[in-house]
Amino acid sequence: MRQAKFGWLSFLCLVSCALCLGIGATDAQNYPSRPIRLIVPFPAGGSIDIVARAVAQRWSAQLGQQLVIDNRGGAAGAIGTQLVAHAPADGYTLLYGNLGPLSIGPHLTPAGYDIFKDFAPVSQVTSAPFMVFASATLPVNTAKELIAHARERPGQLNYASSGVGSGLHLAAELFQSVAGVKFLHVPFKGMGQAAPEIASGRVQLAVSTVPGVLPHVKAGRMKGIVSSGTRRSAQLPDVQTCTEAGLPGFCSSAWHAVVAPARTPKPVVAKIHRTLAATLARQELRDQLLRQEDAETVGSTPEALAKFLRSESAKWSRIIREVGVKAE
Repeated sequence: MRQAKFGWLSFLCLVSCALCLGIGATDAQNYPSRPIRLIVPFPAGGSIDIVARAVAQRWSAQLGQQLVIDNRGGAAGAIGTQLVAHAPADGYTLLYGNLGPLSIGPHLTPAGYDIFKDFAPVSQVTSAPFMVFASATLPVNTAKELIAHARERPGQLNYASSGVGSGLHLAAELFQSVAGVKFLHVPFKGMGQAAPEIASGRVQLAVSTVPGVLPHVKAGRMKGIVSSGTRRSAQLPDVQTCTEAGLPGFCSSAWHAVVAPARTPKPVVAKIHRTLAATLARQELRDQLLRQEDAETVGSTPEALAKFLRSESAKWSRIIREVGVKAE
């Protein structure tokens, strides 16, 4: 009797597991059956929001459901990112994040989430180069000239950033570390405030993505010195890359990526990735983002994104430790 009892219990467990697997498979097959919320952890109107909306517009057609952009700015992206970390793992809440909350922020302050435990990687979306910019009044035009100029005037050059601990701040610190120079940091609340100060010559340098300061460059008030990209900028093709300038350690990028809450079913993650990769492969989107944002589309696998996130986290945490960056 006891053997029979255990036999029935085992049978019922197997049936229960089979039903659960069947339900999961059915749900994944029918996914998505309603609109999907795409959390952008920054305010509307910024570069990440603009790119997210351009991608979502075409991605919705691939998914067969609307992607609703939900801007949840605050705490340098941590608020929106934490929201996704604790959302239901059903594929209906996704994060459109960048290097700030997904690689830098958790090394500066308690973020309320773990990059590697709370998310299921889906795909890197874009990659755009940083660029060192100088005021037109500074008598340098290349990385070699800038480094020589700075070494002759230790502590006399300053640079602007979009805030302590921002990606632009750390990219500038990365350049200094690789080039063996030291500048004085002048933080602003954003490049919108910093760019006029550089253009006027009151601040000599900054590291930024190209679109944020391009009008000043075109007007002759600022100039590009060296790009962190491995290919030349589509918008400023005369500026040397990090490898061309002999600074391979400066090679880095401002990137965007999509992640889902951890424990999202693998078939659902696979479908999210497949439709996103197909979207990013569309030539008109690739051309638009390269032309407007100097950004290349990527479309990496979940496995490749997981590896990339670990590499980025290690790189920026090292810079934070070496420089002693403390969140304000």
